[in-house]
Amino acid sequence: MEAVTYVVHRFVMHGPFESLHRSHHRNAAAAFADKRPEPNDVFPAAFSLVVIAALWVGFNVSGFAWLVPLFVGVTVYGIVYTAIHDGVIHGRVAWMKRIDTHWTRSLTLAHRAHHQANNEPYGMLLPSLTMRNRSLPAQDVRSGSRASHVPVDQ
Repeated sequence: MEAVTYVVHRFVMHGPFESLHRSHHRNAAAAFADKRPEPNDVFPAAFSLVVIAALWVGFNVSGFAWLVPLFVGVTVYGIVYTAIHDGVIHGRVAWMKRIDTHWTRSLTLAHRAHHQANNEPYGMLLPSLTMRNRSLPAQDVRSGSRASHVPVDQ
């Protein structure tokens, strides 16, 4: 799923639908704190509809039962992604933002670098795969606010 995440983020969310995704780069913390929907919320809704449709086909169309375990896996990945992205990286879940390991620090720094530069890494759980030759800032990501970063259009 990490490869799918990379491709969708890079070529869809930073491609033809960047105008929707830009709201996440600009308002990642503010919109969540205010509990306002943002244009980027279209993506998880669309992904959910794809999963629901695939599971319906898997359960109801002969010969497509293989879709059920596949999309149950997609659902598990989505839960993990949401917990890591919203809970750990953006600190939206109080107890999760205190998880402090080398891996969570590297994820947070990589995500911050993505928000600031609007480029690599596009993956989520394994950003080191696409950031091998880039150095991350040596700042302490656990101090202060971890709000959204520089807007895409600036």
